Amino acid sequence: MDMMSFPIDVVNPSGAVILGPDVVCDGFADGPSGRVQTHIHKDHMDGFETSKGLQQIILTEPTRQLLIAEYDADLPYRTNILALREFERYAIGSSHVTLISNGHMLGSVQVLVELKDGMRVGYSGDFFWPLDNAIEVDALVVDSTYGSPDSVREFSQGECEERFAVLLRRLLARGPVHIRAHRGTLQRALQIISDDVGCPIVASKRLNEEVAVYRNFGYGIQPLITHPSETAKTVLADGYYVRVYGTGDKNPVDLQSGSSIKLSAFFSRRDKPVLEHSERSYCVAMSNHADFFGTLDYIQATGARFVVTDNVRGPQACRLAFEIQRRLGVEARPSSEMASRGWGARPG
Repeated sequence: MDMMSFPIDVVNPSGAVILGPDVVCDGFADGPSGRVQTHIHKDHMDGFETSKGLQQIILTEPTRQLLIAEYDADLPYRTNILALREFERYAIGSSHVTLISNGHMLGSVQVLVELKDGMRVGYSGDFFWPLDNAIEVDALVVDSTYGSPDSVREFSQGECEERFAVLLRRLLARGPVHIRAHRGTLQRALQIISDDVGCPIVASKRLNEEVAVYRNFGYGIQPLITHPSETAKTVLADGYYVRVYGTGDKNPVDLQSGSSIKLSAFFSRRDKPVLEHSERSYCVAMSNHADFFGTLDYIQATGARFVVTDNVRGPQACRLAFEIQRRLGVEARPSSEMASRGWGARPG
């Protein structure tokens, strides 16, 4: 088979991932009757309102509950939103869909689609590595967030978590600590520090509702104090607390006292998980993404014979396609949304 004839791609600037004739992931495209929502990060939510009116939406139960906490509206009552169990095989059109965890955040999944002719195509979504179970496919659309050979961590995420906990305890000895992070990473941090820091943790009402979903699915996170409230007012006046800011929260503008820690998916130093901006400001490279070598290991684990690298959500699709071909001997190209702008698979 001509490798370019595999029916997978990432189309239009919204990043809709096409997996055969019946399924699109994380974006809207005309034609497919079903949309898989791999997780709820905003760069994967484009066209969701359009999909609600025109397509069946397939996701996991944790993702459904997180969407309800974020958007509420009519989501609990819609009959065209279907939550699948992990490994459950579901028929849509002439295809079958299976969702398998990818370790990126609560509810996030890889997507396996079996086509009518028996071909198996898939999408990694944003993924962590190593995984217990990688989808097995003939052709794969893969995340390219860390698609460059320069994007290699020389520290483990276990070491990163330990360094974060030690830093937090040290900073709390001086005063309050403000922690900023994206959805998923923040909840992972809250698991690490809950019942360890020995002080109240303050969060917005929106974030508290989101964390409640994580608790329902087994995350060991202590109850948070909602801000604004009288209890929060007392805690903030006392000066011994951790305040957390997640997706959708207004970040602190003027910290009169204490310190701040930003948890970032991107690492400035491949050999150093903690970056000190000043005595009061730090960045910790706590990531739920596979790095470059993790990405290559994942592709090998899937058995894919053809790979499309997603250029919409990562800047390294072109380089990654080149490296997949050079290092793994697997046919690869960046998605057509990039090719339409005249970018080839070989880096310049």
